[in-house]
Amino acid sequence: MQHSSFALPHNSLKPLIPSMLILPVTFAAFYFLPQVLGKTTGYLASFILYWVFCWVHGLYLKRGSLAELYMWPAPNKLNIALSILCFVPVVGAFAGAFMLAYDQLSLPIYLILAAVALINGFTEEFYWRGAFISRYKQNILLAYAVPTLLFGLWHVSVYAAYGVNYQGGFWPLVGGAFFMGALWGYTAFKQQRILIPTIAHVLANFFAFSNLIVENWMK
Repeated sequence: MQHSSFALPHNSLKPLIPSMLILPVTFAAFYFLPQVLGKTTGYLASFILYWVFCWVHGLYLKRGSLAELYMWPAPNKLNIALSILCFVPVVGAFAGAFMLAYDQLSLPIYLILAAVALINGFTEEFYWRGAFISRYKQNILLAYAVPTLLFGLWHVSVYAAYGVNYQGGFWPLVGGAFFMGALWGYTAFKQQRILIPTIAHVLANFFAFSNLIVENWMK
């Protein structure tokens, strides 16, 4: 049985420097690109920049088999409880966002919504959860605490997007990201798997992004 560790392995922080630098880079991208390229193109370009970074740096950080990260966790009581809790944000996004927007979306918008939710959900869980736990295993600081903090802070960059409004403002977006990151990150850390958090993340994105689209592009 493996136990959590708080020790910092030798040279363990150096690979994390890009994870810290992406925060000011994406902040600048989300703030300036919508002004230069237009709101829609600039917003999407900022996300593409972020997604590319996540995959490039995530593949550098990752250790071991990528497929292993997506295996079902062992069906013990803790894993079942954590897996259920992962979907609490999904229920919140469904009730608080999707139910306000679903009847205003067309089929093409639903398809775009599904594609963006899949890309973002898979990308973020691979990077902020999968890459870190595959490299740092049971080190709770580097596999869980640091990526959870950075994941929450990265949403400040999203909030900075020029001309884009978020339901409820700063605290629901950034505070919600910290909560979801802590929940999904802890689940991934304990299970050493990211399948359940990835499914929950994709669904939460799908429901939350629906109202974002309505509020910013359809009114």
